[in-house]
Amino acid sequence: MGRGRLWILLPLLAAWAPPAPSDACSCAWGGPFLEVAREAPLVVRGTILRHHPDDVPTMDVLVAETLQGGLLDSGLVVQMGDGMHCRPALGGFPPGTEWILALNGPGSKPGQGLALSHCGAYWLRIDQGFVTGTIDGAVGEVQRMSLEAFRHRFLYPRFDVFFSGTIRAGERSRRPFGGRFEFVLEPMPAGWRIVVREVGREEDLARLTPPLHSAANPREIEGWHLLPDPSAREDHPYAADAGPEHPRRFVFSPDVGAGIDGPRAGRAVTPEEVEEVGRFGRGVLTIEEFVLAPGGHGCPAIDRLAYTVRIEGGL
Repeated sequence: MGRGRLWILLPLLAAWAPPAPSDACSCAWGGPFLEVAREAPLVVRGTILRHHPDDVPTMDVLVAETLQGGLLDSGLVVQMGDGMHCRPALGGFPPGTEWILALNGPGSKPGQGLALSHCGAYWLRIDQGFVTGTIDGAVGEVQRMSLEAFRHRFLYPRFDVFFSGTIRAGERSRRPFGGRFEFVLEPMPAGWRIVVREVGREEDLARLTPPLHSAANPREIEGWHLLPDPSAREDHPYAADAGPEHPRRFVFSPDVGAGIDGPRAGRAVTPEEVEEVGRFGRGVLTIEEFVLAPGGHGCPAIDRLAYTVRIEGGL
């Protein structure tokens, strides 16, 4: 999955943007959508159904997709500008048009409901499968990106995390990262397996970490890998004289099990697809300390493991 390209639109497209804030409310511009939307508790894609130009103007929105936060209903009532609050005017959001709205962001003063702030680029227009507005540019800059590319940019922002932990035999360790992911050390009889999952999915997003065949995989951490002489083990998987290299490097992507090596793939994964997985996410687990416990056939179990992990990626 590649990062969507941005284009500056012709001046004609600027007419799609809602009017500039009036002088009745003054607030600093918080930034482009991909920055300010992180502070909004609710981000939705929806169509404007109708306007209510009352003392507190509102618009009805039919939600097609929730990108951030949670909803119990597909219908929303959003408070708009009344000349006093820092919100855009209804006129810039005609009924029948489709938008991505970051609601209740700083400056919106929603009270008990939902409101749209104009103290930043809290809205983007959707037309014919493209998202238009100040996506990640400077104030007033109008950009264009496909809805699919935008969705990936929004859901999978860049991340770079470092953490450490200690685990005992039979335990499972979980660590959330990147907003939507979880790093897991899944217990095995003689150690652990590195697993990466996305919220709401059981797929192991790291399962395409190479080598895929004929060698011990770096996602597996077993006691015999840590012996002074790993070749002393009586039973060598893959005829290996040693386990995976240290530190353990792994790759992952939300496309694993979906666009890459999904249930309908019907073929083996290609080297190019594995490279694409690595372009999205990369991790390194370093074993800092360990204690081995006796095991059969020269294969000890790991009683205790101390480790550090660095993970980076996103779009």
